[in-house]
Amino acid sequence: MRAGMRSAALTLAAGGAVLCSLPLLAPLFTGPEWAHPAVAAVIAMALSGAALRAVPRAAPAATPVQVLVGVAVVTALAAPGQAVLGVVPTGASFEHAAELFAQGRAEIDASPPPIDGTPALSLIVAAAAVLVALVADLFTAVARTPALVGLPVAAFAAVPLAVDDAGLGPGSFAMAAGGFVALLAVDGLLRGTEGAAGSPVASSGQARALGALWHGTAGAGAAAGALVLALVVPSAVPGLSDGQVHRIADPTRFGEETVTTQHPLVSLRRDLGSRSDTVVLDYTTDTDAPGYLRTFTLDSFDGTDWTMSSVRAEDGTRVGGELPPPPGLGPAAPAREVTTQVRLRRDPGEVDFLPLPYPARRVDVDGSWYADPDSLMVFSVEDQDVEPRYTVTSLAAPDPADLADRSSSPRVSGRYTDLPGGMDPRVGEVARSVAGEEGGPLEQAVALQEWFTAGAFTYDLDPPAVPEGEDPLARFLFEDRVGYCEQFAAAMAVMARSLDIPARVAVGYTSGSPAGGDAWQVRESDAHAWPELYVEGAGWLRFEPTPSSSDGQGSATVPEYAAPGALEEAEEPEATASPERPEETSGPDRPQEDEEEPEPEEEQAAGGADAPDGPRSDGGLAWPEWAGSAASAAAAAVGLLVLLLLPAAARTVARRSRVARAGGGGAPAQAASAAWREVRAQAEDLGLGWTPAESPRAAARRLTGACGLEREGTEALWRLALAEEAARYAPEPAATTPGALVADMRRTRTALRASASRGARVRAALLPRSLVTMGPRPRRRQEAAHRAGPAMISGRST
Repeated sequence: MRAGMRSAALTLAAGGAVLCSLPLLAPLFTGPEWAHPAVAAVIAMALSGAALRAVPRAAPAATPVQVLVGVAVVTALAAPGQAVLGVVPTGASFEHAAELFAQGRAEIDASPPPIDGTPALSLIVAAAAVLVALVADLFTAVARTPALVGLPVAAFAAVPLAVDDAGLGPGSFAMAAGGFVALLAVDGLLRGTEGAAGSPVASSGQARALGALWHGTAGAGAAAGALVLALVVPSAVPGLSDGQVHRIADPTRFGEETVTTQHPLVSLRRDLGSRSDTVVLDYTTDTDAPGYLRTFTLDSFDGTDWTMSSVRAEDGTRVGGELPPPPGLGPAAPAREVTTQVRLRRDPGEVDFLPLPYPARRVDVDGSWYADPDSLMVFSVEDQDVEPRYTVTSLAAPDPADLADRSSSPRVSGRYTDLPGGMDPRVGEVARSVAGEEGGPLEQAVALQEWFTAGAFTYDLDPPAVPEGEDPLARFLFEDRVGYCEQFAAAMAVMARSLDIPARVAVGYTSGSPAGGDAWQVRESDAHAWPELYVEGAGWLRFEPTPSSSDGQGSATVPEYAAPGALEEAEEPEATASPERPEETSGPDRPQEDEEEPEPEEEQAAGGADAPDGPRSDGGLAWPEWAGSAASAAAAAVGLLVLLLLPAAARTVARRSRVARAGGGGAPAQAASAAWREVRAQAEDLGLGWTPAESPRAAARRLTGACGLEREGTEALWRLALAEEAARYAPEPAATTPGALVADMRRTRTALRASASRGARVRAALLPRSLVTMGPRPRRRQEAAHRAGPAMISGRST
């Protein structure tokens, strides 16, 4: 097989491996349309590269042409109308492609997988496939290190592992693994033919075939064996079969005592978008009106995201029955207790926070669990081996009469009213307009809730995308008014904080649906988010701004104390007997509370509205305008840096591959050839030129004179030249001392670089010419060696 055909075969094998890895992304999308542009781009790049590499003189142009072909395919997909002939990119086509990328990013942020394969998402996948195909081709056909193709293939696998609990399907994994094994087998097959052709003993066609079969089988067997071990060992070794690899990419844990988990809002969107709607948990309770089951509390708002502060398993917070007292509730608070027995129906390895009614006073559960004193979240820092079954004793929701007769209590930390600067001033204005100046925090909270549920807002699991550069919170409140529980909860919590009412966002499940008797059942569709507001004398109270009709969250319920008119009815009998709490029933104290917040900070917050920050319409996971610009610039800079460093990385891989072959103790001819090819590559990178017609001695003589090498470098260069000459012409080249060729390679490289200018060294490092100028390896000429005999080795023929 000629060298050109071998390179073409490797190019096609690399493209095939990338095509086989594309199904790894299938769990993220619905339908096959998302993959069509990526498949077309990879096939076009592989065919164009193989066609050029099949002709040795055209081989140096293969990689640049593949880049152009990939860009042309992406351009034809993204902006054919703005491109020349539909494929040649222009400035307008680049702008349109950037808009599509931004749109695709917004679609990814707004929807849980699987999502529809829109043109914007197809463009993102196609661009990623082009990049992976180019890297795979460089590793395989240029650097001859196909094993490294596993790295970009692993990148495809990492995406679904990071965002989808379902992980990878066996079919897609088997196809990707098969493509990778086939690539290694092709490479081994071709190395077998090269090795047979390079040996005078094994020069027959039968010997070449046997050598190729041996190398191909060995390469495929090694890869297949590694895959089998990866699948079999975890099932046999305890602790490895419970999804540890998946949880490295999903919920992430740091340290021994601090735990963080996958973003709760990501889990919420995944559950609400699930088509299976499986049962998450069931429970029995001794109340006819059970409350929500809260799993997480998000207490920090940075203008973009509602996030959960890290919780720590400190001494004294381990769950052994009684939990810490609920913030804001003293010993005199009403104590109507509710007992709930919960059985989780999910894999125990997926549970690190327990869904609990709030406020929980006691939790009886097996295993090692901890309670956060501020939020009363119960969590674990280690995997539990048993299915979580636990009993919770909690306090029932307060009656309106209890709240009407509440007494004052210390306020919570000021961090629950923190808002970032730069928010749209209309958010605070509409909050003050809706809440009014009469009444205390509880009355204001009920007013905010009623504003959201009065019919002006629409519940939809697929809210409209926020245009680039717009404030998502303002867009939701004043224009679209479309969203689901995540948007409603986040918006009401922000508005409450603008009124100086402590607020946070809770994530968990509604009460679910009755299952007969005192049993209840909770499904994925019951996943929910709601705001919790702190009211002095009552602690943290749940509110429900999400529409709860058939057009909204069907199982959502408004607490009795927050129902329209409930507070007025409870206060009427005691309208003349409430002098002890004027601060809650009269308006004059509201300006006094506002005076606690310094005027300069208000002016600063209003002045920052030019760069709006706020939760996006999908509830706080979008980028604000400044962050989006910075992120785009950073991503562009990183992408440009990666592209600039790709040639240097490929050159480094090629050099190390030759060093390994030169010092690997293999056939002397192959070791000498690898060392001499590296000398040629160094000379071409430094701009010293190379003429294939030159003999090794002629090349060494020219380089010595042109570079003015010192004695040590000169001797090393000549030893490499003579070794290559012997490898070409000697019947049986003499073996060299292990490591001698590698040492001479390093001395020669140091000498050549020392003789070059600084600019030449920089160009050689960043833009190595040898990647595109070096042709196939010189063919061994055993017949000439047999005819000429050892005389040519002595140099008399020159």
